[in-house]
Amino acid sequence: MNPTDKDPPSPLERYQREVEASEAASGAPDSLEAPSPGEVDVERRLRIAQDEIAEVFGNIAAFWGFTRTQGRIFGLLFLSPEPLDHGTIRDRLGISAGSTSMTLASLLDWGVVHRQGRLYVAETDMWKLITNVFRRRERAQVNDAIRRVGQAIELLAGAPLGSPRIRFALGRVELLLGFFKLGRSFLDAFVARRPVHGLITRIARGTTRFPAMLRNWDQNVRIGS
Repeated sequence: MNPTDKDPPSPLERYQREVEASEAASGAPDSLEAPSPGEVDVERRLRIAQDEIAEVFGNIAAFWGFTRTQGRIFGLLFLSPEPLDHGTIRDRLGISAGSTSMTLASLLDWGVVHRQGRLYVAETDMWKLITNVFRRRERAQVNDAIRRVGQAIELLAGAPLGSPRIRFALGRVELLLGFFKLGRSFLDAFVARRPVHGLITRIARGTTRFPAMLRNWDQNVRIGS
């Protein structure tokens, strides 16, 4: 980190700054020693905490290949004591009406946000949230990989097997197909909460075959030679 860079203020620091600004504007002291039981203090704390959690989920979403807006909307709804409407979400996060609509539609489709009439609430069962994503995205990617590797095997199997280059490539893709199928079994077991210890062992054993294949590979065979 650049020495001139500073971490953003913590939620408590933001709260204290807002209280100080409010005191300066109104001239009415607002105690920091004992939090005010009033509605203004409660809403201030809640709003700042919601902003923080929205950013946390925004960062997580971006890391996993989703949009920050998806994460921020989910985070806001997750920490909201009541369902929120489209306009409130839009105004709180400072995003456009179109972006709000599209993002809410995607979150509804993923099953991580639910609709109650014109209002929206977050899915609070974290396991269900994660497994929804695995079912919809990760498993789809694995299935696509299995399909395409199978097509590569079909292509290679039609070539003369006397070719050491074809034998090498066919062995590689067959090994890869088995690995992907084990991975799919692992995902299915994870989603269904079935024991995965045996699958992990099988996957670990499968990965050890890659170095062995390289050691036993005919040194005269090179891709592109």
